[in-house]
Parts: sequence; structure tokens; C-alpha cells
Amino acid sequence: MDTVGAKDLAFRKICTERFILSIGYSLLQQYLLVTIFLLFINFSILHPLNWIVGTVRLLVSFYPWIASVPLAVAVTLHGIVLAKSCLLESRYHSTYFLKLYRNLVQRSVLLFTNGTIGCLTAWLYTRFLRDEYRLLFLSGDQDEVTYLNDRFVYLLMSGVFGGSYYFAREQPNPGAVDFPIILLPKVAQYWNNLSSALSKSMRKSFVGMFLYMCFYYTFSCLFRHRLAAFLGGAKLQDGSTLYSFCNIVMDVRLLVYTWLFSALILSNINLMHVLFRIFLTEPQNFSLETSVFQANDDPLLADALAYKQIPIVQQLAADDLFTVAEAQSNVRRKQLFALTVPGGHPNNWRRVYEVCMKLIGDFTQELEHSIDGIEPKPAPPMVLMGGVLRPTASMDKEYLMKKQYNQNFGIRSLSTPTLTSPNGVNSEQHSAKAHEKAVYKVMSIATALKRIPGYDFLFVESKSSKSYYLLSVQSQLIVKVTQSLVAIASRSLAEDTYGVLQNDLSCIVHTLLELKRVVDKIGSINLDVKRVDRNYIALKGAVKKSLYRFTAAFGPYIKHLVIEPEDLKTLQGFVNFREV
Repeated sequence: MDTVGAKDLAFRKICTERFILSIGYSLLQQYLLVTIFLLFINFSILHPLNWIVGTVRLLVSFYPWIASVPLAVAVTLHGIVLAKSCLLESRYHSTYFLKLYRNLVQRSVLLFTNGTIGCLTAWLYTRFLRDEYRLLFLSGDQDEVTYLNDRFVYLLMSGVFGGSYYFAREQPNPGAVDFPIILLPKVAQYWNNLSSALSKSMRKSFVGMFLYMCFYYTFSCLFRHRLAAFLGGAKLQDGSTLYSFCNIVMDVRLLVYTWLFSALILSNINLMHVLFRIFLTEPQNFSLETSVFQANDDPLLADALAYKQIPIVQQLAADDLFTVAEAQSNVRRKQLFALTVPGGHPNNWRRVYEVCMKLIGDFTQELEHSIDGIEPKPAPPMVLMGGVLRPTASMDKEYLMKKQYNQNFGIRSLSTPTLTSPNGVNSEQHSAKAHEKAVYKVMSIATALKRIPGYDFLFVESKSSKSYYLLSVQSQLIVKVTQSLVAIASRSLAEDTYGVLQNDLSCIVHTLLELKRVVDKIGSINLDVKRVDRNYIALKGAVKKSLYRFTAAFGPYIKHLVIEPEDLKTLQGFVNFREV
């Protein structure tokens, strides 16, 4: 197998194992939510022992396991779709319309799986209710007549609406994974998110329940008769849609079930994302060195940092590099500073160093290119005691003298139209005018389209969209890489016995200073930093912290390490703790 294929297979194997664990625990989570539902609907304050024993007896019976098979299949398919969305390479979309177009298939499949989970969850929970909420058909006074159960249809449609509505509102980017700052055990992370997810879902479900009531009343007149005809010509309990809706709204038990279904469906979907985040952000130890004497199939840290096809692999590698740099034990750092045998070359460090410098350099270059052409912030007006500074009489006199001078010497303004020649209009002028009219019509149509509300939002690329993408998607990786490089360089004073880093310190400082210059430039232009306030502040703080740490470690040797005079001048502010 080729090297590229082996690396790709190794990285995908790491992600696949985590996806399988996430889907497996998501299936077990369904029985936890069923337990919560049964404890709620069977609640009896007068007979607490019977309440608990009856719920446990129902859970251990064979029926819930068989009834939950369709929901388990839907959850598995949804997990596979989520896994594929997490494996996609992050790309920049210049306009919102282009982003919607390229993600249309993925978003449509996720919407379908969310609606399916909602529908099957509602169907599963209705299996434990009484007949008037559980059965699709109800028998009338005569055995030959069957009626469509509006209450069951209402509950089933509430599941579809809940899964679809909460997907559109709560999950703008399902493939995004945020790595936690402080890593807790997996059990602690899940239980903390479980309590918060249940409480938030119960609050948000009130609004969703009322929205669903409006939706059902609006569209039930369209599908009630068709659904009854499709299901073997069953009759409706109430021919009037308004009367049927009033009966549903006045059923308090039905409204409570609808609210509970919506809360559990929202909790289920959110907790599935929590499980994916818990397992995907679990630390992964990559290999730092390879030996010619023994086969090592573990993926290298440098290769993982450079692997852009799966962003999660890069984030895991950056997190592992940060662990290597900040760990109290220097066992893995010794591997990084070690020389190859045979040969005596610092290949372990060179691989990691080159990849990190390329990541920071490419990010700095793209960020600087993204802010080109953006106007700087206007200077604040000069304010005097009487208010804003206004033109004086001498300024007005100077402007008048310039105007008279231009008129006397025939200097015409560029905005003044030129005189047309007195010659007749020939055929070339006719064709030129016809072409100008056609261009004018096209431009007028384009101008009319631009005046449509929402046109700029959908089809026009914002000046700050590329900067927003870089700061919101890639800055977290750069923050970890930057801090890790400086931490390793600072610890090399005591641990780098072979001096493998001493020739690279000046390049590290120069790269960090270039990144600081671009980051500081963002604060002086009209960029909507509020949209990326968290990531921008984190990046700016990480660069400053790294430079301070470098100068604190190499303060006495700055003049011998830094080559560029401008870099040395900038670093003096950090040495004296007076940076600009």
C-alpha cells in the first residue's frame, strides 16, 4: 500500500472508532430517555413503590426492546450522516447562496433523518399510552365503522415537526466540533450536559408546542381527508377541522404529551451531538519518531498536523502537540529533541517545526490578504470647547482663490463634461450608441435586482466574510500551534541537549511577529469583529502570551537570536513589558 493511502487509512480508522462508540452510546441513550418518559407518565405520589416497580418491570420486558428497533435504525442512520458531515473538509464559501447550494444535499439528508427520529420517537412513546392516544383507528358504536384517531395523528405529526423545527433552529453547523478548554472525564461531561439539555429542552418546548398548534391548524384541513382516504377510507371523527382542532386543544393530557414529546426529542438530538463531541475530542497520542529497526504503523504527529482532509485530525494533533509542550513529564519532549539513529539528524523536530511554520505562515498570509481593500476606521472628529471643528475664514478664502486661479488659466475639472463635436453622427456613432443603450439596460436590470431586499445577503460577498471564516474556523488550530511552539522552545533551554532548536528560534519569532502585525491590523480597520469576538480575542491573546513567554525565557540572549532589526525593536517592548 502506498504511503499516502496508509496515512489516510490510519486517520480515518481513528475517526471511525470514535464514530462507532458515539453511535453505540446514542442507542443506549434512547432507553434512558424512555425511562424518563415512563417515570413521568406513570407518576403516582400515593403509591411510590408500585410506581417504581411497575416502571422497572415494563422496562425489562421484551416489548420495549422490540418497539424501539425502528427508532434504533433511524438513530444509527442519523449517526452515520453526522459522521460523514464531520469528515468533510472545511471550505470557504464566498456568498451565503453558494454555501446553501453546496450544503443542500447534506442539510436535506440531516433534515430528513431528524424528522424521522422525531416521528419514530413519538410513535414509540405512544405505545405506552392508553388506546385513545395509541391507536391509529378507533371503532365506533358499530363494529363495521372505523374512525381516524385525530389525537394519534396529532402526536405523530408533533414528532416530525419537533425534529425538523429544532434541526433548523438549533443546528446551524452540525459538522462543527468545539474542543473543550478543560477536559473532564467522559461520564462527567455527559451528566453535566444531560441536566442542562433536559432543562433547556423543557423550556424551549413551550414555544415549539404553540408553533406546532398553529402549523397543525393551518395544514390539517389539507391532509386529514386525504390521510383518511389513503388508509382504507376510514371516516373522520369530526368533519369540521375547526371543531376537531378545538377538541385537541381542550385535551390537557394531549397537550402535556405533546410538550413532553418535543422536550425529549430535542434532548435526544442535542445529546447525540454531545456524545459525538465527547468521543471526537478525546485526546489521541500520535507518534513522534520512527525507527528503521522496527516497524511503526502509528501515524506521525507531523503528518496529522498537515492532514487537512479531516479537520478533526488536525485539531487532535494540535491538542496532542499542546500536551507534549505543557506536560510536566519530558518523556515525549525528549523524543522530539532526539537525534535519529543512525545518522544523528533532528528529523523528529524538523518534521513538526516545518508543518507548524507552514500552518502559521499560510494563515497569516490568507488573513492579511482577506483584509486588503477594507477601509480603515475614520479618525474621530476634532472637538473643541464649542463643538466640532469647522472651516475657518482663511480656509474659505484659500478655496475661493484656487477656484479663481483654475478659471483664469482654463483648468477644467475632471467631472466637467466635454463638448461634443459639431460633425454629423455617422454609422459608427449609431452602433456605439446602440451598444451603450444595451449596456445601460443590462446595468439598470442589475441595479434593480440589487435593490431587492436580501440580494446582497445572498449573492454578494462581504468584505469581511473571508476574515470571518479564517478567524472562526482556523484560529483555534493556530492558537494551539503557536502556544505549543513557544512552550517547546522555552523548555528547550533545559531539555534540548543537542541544540536542535537554536537555529530555528529567529524564524519562530519572526513568524509570530508577522502574525501579531496582521492581528493588530484587524483592530484598525472597519471589520465586524463582534461576529468573531471570542476567536479574535483568543488569537490576539495567544500571540501576545507566546511573545511574552519567549522573551521571558530568552531575554538575555535576544540580541544574539534575533536577526532582523525591526523584530528586535518590536521585541524590546515585550522585554520591558511595554508592548504596543
